Amino acid sequence: DTEVSRREADEQRDAAREDRWAMCLVNMVISWPSSSSSITSIGNNTKIHNRSFSSMGMMPRRGFPQYTIFGPDSALSIRAVLPQFRRAGTDGVSVERRGKLVFEFVPRNASGAGFAWSEKTLFSLSVEEVGLLLSQLPGNGVELSHSMNYGVGSDDDSSGGAMQQSGDLLEKVLTIEPGDGATLNFKIDYMKNGVGGQSPPQFDHAIPTTPLEVTLQAGEFEVIKSIFQTSIPYILGWNTTMDIASAAAMSKGMSGGGNHY
Repeated sequence: DTEVSRREADEQRDAAREDRWAMCLVNMVISWPSSSSSITSIGNNTKIHNRSFSSMGMMPRRGFPQYTIFGPDSALSIRAVLPQFRRAGTDGVSVERRGKLVFEFVPRNASGAGFAWSEKTLFSLSVEEVGLLLSQLPGNGVELSHSMNYGVGSDDDSSGGAMQQSGDLLEKVLTIEPGDGATLNFKIDYMKNGVGGQSPPQFDHAIPTTPLEVTLQAGEFEVIKSIFQTSIPYILGWNTTMDIASAAAMSKGMSGGGNHY
């Protein structure tokens, strides 16, 4: 009994040590990007000033990554929707729903001043659709279509797929075609039976806002391509879960444990 009690105490102590290491490493992963440093040199004296949001009481809890290109008639904005996570087991985490990238097409106001952001048309991209655009652009044209039901579907494009309900089938179509001088033309339209310029679902205005088109210069598309490439691990939840898994594996190794599969 004494030997069993001693062994249980050792296991509890090892588990507590692993928990402390894991928390320390996870905190390092979380806090690392929020810190910044500056170097001030006066004569032969060099001082390093460390700054962080947390030390200034300004740790942000939300971020809004977005990139916008403004055309003469429309604006094109790209933003990220991060994945949803859920608890896995007693101390794990997994991805419940993947994230996505969203194109926002915004028409210019009728007055010509500014853009009508309340009348924007959205097109959500799954991670596979992002991969398709990376593989095909800028050399080849791409057309993506998301089906919905006229008068029933939501303009937020949250489903990204067909809605099996009654009604006239309406398609939201994203077309990207190479243009002159290494440009790319991005166009969004609502189509029914192959005819474009349809009124969007639940649209109350007399004149439809689509089609909307924005021409991207070569440099602007390079920015978009970089956003695509760096966003894929994030909208998959790969970076987040890999950081946590790596921290746990390092914790086990530092505490003398091994990997067990």
